[in-house]
Amino acid sequence: MFVRKPAVAGMFYPADPMELKRYLESVIDKNAVKISPKAIIVPHAGYVYSGHVAAKAYSVIEPFDTYIVMGPNHTGLGAEISVFDGVYDMPFGQVYPDEELIQRIAENEYVDIDYYAHLQEHSVEVQLPFIDFVTPSDYRVVTIVVGTQNISKLYSAAETIAKAISESSKRILMVVSSDMNHYENQEITLKKDALAIEKMENLDENGLMRVCQTNGITMCGVAPAYIAIAASKMLGATKCTVLDHSTSGDVNGDYSQVVGYVAAVIE
Repeated sequence: MFVRKPAVAGMFYPADPMELKRYLESVIDKNAVKISPKAIIVPHAGYVYSGHVAAKAYSVIEPFDTYIVMGPNHTGLGAEISVFDGVYDMPFGQVYPDEELIQRIAENEYVDIDYYAHLQEHSVEVQLPFIDFVTPSDYRVVTIVVGTQNISKLYSAAETIAKAISESSKRILMVVSSDMNHYENQEITLKKDALAIEKMENLDENGLMRVCQTNGITMCGVAPAYIAIAASKMLGATKCTVLDHSTSGDVNGDYSQVVGYVAAVIE
């Protein structure tokens, strides 16, 4: 089985296991009331910028057996909808795939088992330390990198994922890894993010795709969010709650070019 080495340890998150653990202990609220959502939406920038936002969602979830982590394709490599069936060799240990669920999802005509899209992709990798920290028992992952915004393909993938989840005896959470609007000033980004967040809160995956395209909202994970929202509704979800929203400017004080971050849960 292919073993993937970390691509962004020491850059996006601490490479030292103890330093990483101390960081996670500092941002995860162990006293938060726990829920069992269908999906969460969390950012994937460096922890110094967005880790505290992602932690808001990870703090409230109960442990799951399997996490389907879906992120955008930043590198352009590999298949349009790529699922990885190897092992992640992380600073805290190895993370193993849910091979049975991977095979079920890969039955979809638009989904391919592929390594190339995952080799240097950070959007999935940065979620794994959070998942490991909040899951004390054994768990597995299915990591999917999405590089298409074709609605037919995304909806088909959502149908396959929802069916696989509904027919499984395991407790499965979808994790959407996405930053919001990129590299515009604070005022513009807050306005654009608000438009996208409204569609997320309404569980309107088509509206989310449309508002991002028509308003130039550079939400990099809009396609994974589309899949998760559609699949969540197929599984009975009725609401999306935003737990936190901020920008990189709130961290570094530079509001001239910011990136937006949101944490949300879909129940």
